[in-house]
Amino acid sequence: MRTINYIAIIIATLACTGLQGAGADTLKTFPSLEKREMQKTGMQWEKTTNAAGMKFGVVERGSFTTLGVYNSAGDYHRVQEGSEVRGLLFETERYDQLCEKIFVKGTFTFNMDKEYDKGWSDVSNSYNNNPFIYGSSVRGNYETQKFDLGLIVYTKYKSRVNYGLTIDYNVADIARQRDPRSRSYHLDYSLIPSVIFEITEKHTAGINLSYRFGKEKMPGLTTIQTDPNLQYYTFSGLEHAEGRIGGYKGFSRQFLSDYYGGALQYNFRGEESKLLLSAGFDARWEETLGNLRQSPGSYNEFTYSFLADYLLEKNNMLHNFRAEATLRDGGADEFRQELISERDTITGVTTETWETIYVYKNRFVVKTSDFRLSWSTTAIDSGKNSYRWAAGAEAGYEGFSNNYYLPHSEYASGKLIAGVNGKIRLLNSSKGVLILSASAGASLNTSAKLNMAAESIVGTEILSPDLEYHKKNTFRINGEMRYTFPLRMIKSTPILGYASLYGGNIFAEGKAGWYTAGISIGILTL
Repeated sequence: MRTINYIAIIIATLACTGLQGAGADTLKTFPSLEKREMQKTGMQWEKTTNAAGMKFGVVERGSFTTLGVYNSAGDYHRVQEGSEVRGLLFETERYDQLCEKIFVKGTFTFNMDKEYDKGWSDVSNSYNNNPFIYGSSVRGNYETQKFDLGLIVYTKYKSRVNYGLTIDYNVADIARQRDPRSRSYHLDYSLIPSVIFEITEKHTAGINLSYRFGKEKMPGLTTIQTDPNLQYYTFSGLEHAEGRIGGYKGFSRQFLSDYYGGALQYNFRGEESKLLLSAGFDARWEETLGNLRQSPGSYNEFTYSFLADYLLEKNNMLHNFRAEATLRDGGADEFRQELISERDTITGVTTETWETIYVYKNRFVVKTSDFRLSWSTTAIDSGKNSYRWAAGAEAGYEGFSNNYYLPHSEYASGKLIAGVNGKIRLLNSSKGVLILSASAGASLNTSAKLNMAAESIVGTEILSPDLEYHKKNTFRINGEMRYTFPLRMIKSTPILGYASLYGGNIFAEGKAGWYTAGISIGILTL
């Protein structure tokens, strides 16, 4: 009940804020969501980590707020994922101007969901490449609440140099609803200062640095009923895991992560075309700690990201070509430790600490790759306030390779993906705008292999079923019907209402599938 009241307060506050801002501007025309979408497409620098470059884009002042519910379910999922997810999502986004030369973008997201029939993982992200996760083989339901805050500040000085700053702050609370009952707390924040330098009127270079901190902590596990056969598992990579009866008693663990990175950008702006290139690098260093700072190991990872975005606007057509690549190279060091006890002869106090006596360097190695190519074209109205239709296509490749050494085990998979999408305006009148969106795509497995050095329950219950998941070729379809309409509650205040109904399904070989459906409502104010 508290959560529902909290959401209601948020909606009322943001709605009133939007009304006050709009009234102050004495605007007489209703905002257009389609126009906002096209403006965001033209905001090329927003697709990078350099906020200063947003100087070259224009998104009109305004707030877009939505509240929706969704449901996803099926049997096409990995073992450490649930068979159904039900949730509520609240989102708001605003572009504004603080003063003559300083502009901001603010975002807030609240997500509350319940994941059903999930097992073998009590962490927020079972697939973030760190092997030192933990969980119970007894499947249960998990309730999650997430709060995400974002702020982007950038300048528009009439000089060759401009500045930007991006701040993100995210927290989450994850609770398991079945013995052994875990509760994890997640904190993640980042700070990204940036600068751009205009070499000439058409050529600009940019650079940004970044720091991010992450913490996930599970202080302990509780049970309502005592099961003498209940095992709790701690993982160390692929089929290697330790399951202990009663292992949940006194067990606690936390992950502490530091990310350091940066990126370089180049931007060309012509009369009809724009080109943006970006190359970035991030280093992740993550500790895994238990009681008395006991640690099974540490994980480090390097991420390389590349982006090329090309915009061409000609004859009332907006074309967007994009190429993206993300490569990750990570490794986990495994520790061998012993508990050292020291007793102070004067006070009689005994101090216990874990001491690392040996380190297996890069015993678990992870490599992932993700390549994407996409194209879209939009038919713009003559007034550039809306579009009649849009179409696009995409293609790409996703793959991963996990290796555990001494003894050697290997797990790898790759797939090709392709798809098409489109939008068409079915209704355009003073009473409202109706847009139908649809997309279809497929994935084709190119390789999938699993070579284990030894048989284990993890290999039988997790890795082998997941291998079958990766081997399946899939076909997906998605659709959305969106209606926007003017709300004439206050004559002097233009408010655009929003309603959306969407759904889709993934069809996999062997009659497996995964469907998604949802509905959302919202408002757009200026």
